[in-house]
Amino acid sequence: MCAQAVLAATLVEPGRYELREYPLPDPEPGCLLVRMQVSGICGTDKHTYQGHTTQYAAAAQPKQIPFPIIQGHENVGTIAAMGGSGPYTDFEGVPLKLDDRVVVGPNVSCGTCYYCRYDFPYYLCENTADYGNNLSAKNPPHLFGGWSQYLYVLPGSFVVRVPNDLPSEIAVLTEIMAVTVGLDRAKQVSAFPNESFRFDDTVVVLGVGPLGMCFVTKARMLGAGMIIAVDLSDYRLNFAKRLGADHALNAAHTTLSERLTAVRDLTHGRGADVVVECAGVPAAIPEALDMLR
Repeated sequence: MCAQAVLAATLVEPGRYELREYPLPDPEPGCLLVRMQVSGICGTDKHTYQGHTTQYAAAAQPKQIPFPIIQGHENVGTIAAMGGSGPYTDFEGVPLKLDDRVVVGPNVSCGTCYYCRYDFPYYLCENTADYGNNLSAKNPPHLFGGWSQYLYVLPGSFVVRVPNDLPSEIAVLTEIMAVTVGLDRAKQVSAFPNESFRFDDTVVVLGVGPLGMCFVTKARMLGAGMIIAVDLSDYRLNFAKRLGADHALNAAHTTLSERLTAVRDLTHGRGADVVVECAGVPAAIPEALDMLR
């Protein structure tokens, strides 16, 4: 490819971005170059900007942020170049070609550690590489985050072709909606694991920030009979109701006892069938347990 410059918002240290230029690379065999269309802003990006530079702190393999970095791990774009002769397929085996629109998963497993060799979930990989997080922009080919004009996609990445009728503004939610698989898993514990929620099943979502909103949406998609949103913000609660929540409880204006009573009253004394904790505060855990039937 021609040696043109690529612009990228680069976090050089906590609290300081620079718009930097990088050379446009030719992808190596097994790699892709994706022309970016949309990249989301995750809570992780905000925390890194604020100076929380240790990721997976409670895991066996915590990782330090290797500044400078190009953030952005919720990514949608079109294939601009393919390294080597291919052929290339996406995660589901769909053939890929130039100009195909794709979602690029945020994590790349090493394939060689104990957990990869024995087919444990990818997030247990001891050497995982994370776009927009632990791949430094100081190392060629530099473009390892979506807040750039181009994204360099490494071998072993999870790439999925986007259907033609799905807008990129929706496709960019793929990664954050994938987190809501926890609700699908919780649903499988029920008497009808492969069916939708029953008409009188109740789901409570504690904390309706961006991720909590996705859980509200997923609960509605899975047919929950009643969805109760709990948050400190009236703005977020009203937004959650637009996305499918039936009831909203403002935790700033109610006591724990009042919220527990409200959930019991709304469920005829039984309590919720599923409670999803998205508030991220320790006090929400016992509250979630007390809300369950």
